[in-house]
Amino acid sequence: MIQKAIIALAFFFIMVGCEKNEFKNRKNYSPKFVVEGWIEDGQYPHVILTHNLPFFTSVDSAQLSEIIIRYAKITVSDGVNTEILTGGKDANYFPSFVYKGTELKGEAGKTYNLTIEYAGFTLTAQTIIPKPVALTKIWFVPKSNNKQQLQTQFLDNGSEKNYYKLYTKLDSGKRFIPTLLSNYDDKFFNGKDFTLQVNRAPENNLTVASDPFFNTGDTVLVKFATIPKAGYDFWSSFQDEVLNASNPLIGSTGKIKSNINGMGIGIWCGYGATVYKVVAKP
Repeated sequence: MIQKAIIALAFFFIMVGCEKNEFKNRKNYSPKFVVEGWIEDGQYPHVILTHNLPFFTSVDSAQLSEIIIRYAKITVSDGVNTEILTGGKDANYFPSFVYKGTELKGEAGKTYNLTIEYAGFTLTAQTIIPKPVALTKIWFVPKSNNKQQLQTQFLDNGSEKNYYKLYTKLDSGKRFIPTLLSNYDDKFFNGKDFTLQVNRAPENNLTVASDPFFNTGDTVLVKFATIPKAGYDFWSSFQDEVLNASNPLIGSTGKIKSNINGMGIGIWCGYGATVYKVVAKP
């Protein structure tokens, strides 16, 4: 679900908050686990687990393969039912080794605890799946050169504090991609009908090249998800790091927010998600 963010996580979490000249001495390297875990309403939990690298490490395919942790014991519980996830290859994600559940499905309103045990270390995290919020309208606005701008609209519940995340993918795509500026806090539109201009993002965080529009004729799947505050804080701070990394005049703030307890960093997040299909008609 979270696409290729894990590789960017590995890069951004490498010794967060230190100056580059400190990395000349590898003694400053502090190993950490990098966790990317999620559970959606009506779906099974998924977890990708890696470890970080020293800042100046040369990164190639062999090195990336070595950061994957394949033999951890990962458990998810809703307080009544517990499941140990099974790890295996999945080419839809990168890195392509994912721990998955097959018994415990997410349910809106429930709290889910994550426990990771590996090499004598234990990491824990907790999340809740918020109630999904429906989109009330999805449409395209024609642009030049056979391009179209996707727009969505929804009604925010003024009696609740809500956070949202938006994804898209082509009908033929393998995974949902977060849109540009995909995280939303309802403090800016509490209780109102709110329109989101959907700007298509690159497929991964290793490139800044992107076309924010869809082509006429495209069939697009839109995933609109409510997320808990910890998920919003993480993804917003992560998004800031991605944007800062693309600007040579802005340095890393080193303040990515994590809800992982123990010697790790990353996110365990519940998603109240709904998926819609729309066609960019001529």
